[in-house]
Amino acid sequence: MAQNTPSGYAERIDVRDTLQAAPLGAYHFKLAILLALILLFDGYDLYNAAYIVHDVASLWHMSPSQIGVLLSCGLAGFAAGSAVSGLFSDRIGRRRVLLTGIWLAGLFSLAIALFAHDLTTFIALRFVMGISLGLLMPVAVTYINEIAPKRSANVFTIVFFTCGWIGGATASGFIAAWLIPQYGWQSMYFVGALSVVLALVLQFVLPESVSFLASRGHQDAVRAQLTRLWPARAAEFANAVFTSPDAGVKAGSVAALFSGAFRRQTLCFWAMGALSLFSSYGLSGWLPTIMLKRGENLSTSFAYGSLLVFASAFGSLICGVVADRIGNRRLAMSLAWLAGAAAIGVLAVATGGKVTFLGIIVAGMFVIGTQTVLNNLVAVSYPTEIRSTAVGLYLGIARVGAMCGPAIAGVLQQATGGAGAMFVVLGAALVSAAALVFLVARPESLPKAPAFGH
Repeated sequence: MAQNTPSGYAERIDVRDTLQAAPLGAYHFKLAILLALILLFDGYDLYNAAYIVHDVASLWHMSPSQIGVLLSCGLAGFAAGSAVSGLFSDRIGRRRVLLTGIWLAGLFSLAIALFAHDLTTFIALRFVMGISLGLLMPVAVTYINEIAPKRSANVFTIVFFTCGWIGGATASGFIAAWLIPQYGWQSMYFVGALSVVLALVLQFVLPESVSFLASRGHQDAVRAQLTRLWPARAAEFANAVFTSPDAGVKAGSVAALFSGAFRRQTLCFWAMGALSLFSSYGLSGWLPTIMLKRGENLSTSFAYGSLLVFASAFGSLICGVVADRIGNRRLAMSLAWLAGAAAIGVLAVATGGKVTFLGIIVAGMFVIGTQTVLNNLVAVSYPTEIRSTAVGLYLGIARVGAMCGPAIAGVLQQATGGAGAMFVVLGAALVSAAALVFLVARPESLPKAPAFGH
């Protein structure tokens, strides 16, 4: 591993401990804003397909099962992109993967708006666009967790995720209600194509993750970034050698995820992620259409879809705060998923009015919202060298559940003639995740990789 270690420096500073102890400052928020903007488009693009169903279903003569495929094709691409994002990120850096993903996502969004005139073409372009989007979330989640100070990690990462991904997903419903009636469904993808402007800006202002730089022994680059993150210690950083205690695991090693230290964690995370996103996307993908079938108008149905995602921000914060207060993230997540399952049960029998409104809020808070806390738990449960690989593969497998959610929901509705069976299956998936979380060890009890030698 290349190291640029000046021989005259005596003091050694642990980069991970320094990042965890640093006070939140302006540079933390600058990086968080850049990452949030990336996830803003990621959330918007992943959810916008749910709002074009009303227009394209009759235009392309689609059955419920075909609608399920339309909703799932982007998620299938996302799963593939997520699975490889971490492998590349742990080898070539967080920055390069993020830039590649945001450029390609914008270009393929534009291609859909211009060239997707039938279901087959839409599925092909949406799948490739999904691969591009899949590069973004795992790496952004890894990056933000690498710079988050320990004492405010949950709140800091959840707020950034809320402002970014959840903000974009929420906005998609309101933008759809405003644009589609006037300009058609293609307008949603012209808006998504604006991410190329963000990509151009990021090309000049997004730095590499300091943890990744430290794992590669780039002393000068680490010194520069730590000085920005913690200016009060600039003089100390100027005369120091930086160590990366997580080093010693081969970068991007998939085999390490299945070593004795991490095997059970890895399998449990994969199962919980798949079950959680199966419910989240099965519900969010079909909710606007189900509300239309129950007699709601187009604007109200789209608003319900946005409300579901918007409420998840509050659920994430509640779950994160409770986890910090009681010191047991697993219990907090389990209770949240059980509350989400109960809300799905309410939506299965509700026929409208305040009960439906309340059910959507609670479902958004704990069906979708708990996922953010799970993402953060995964990110802090592995060493730097395999962290992005672990998060990427976890989200890739989880997105298989997300992909199956809308598709299986469509098949169930077509087979049973209603949404009742769909709600039962989605709720059962959350109950299963609530039980599995207790098989995961707490991050502080996990073994650490060998120290970085100098």
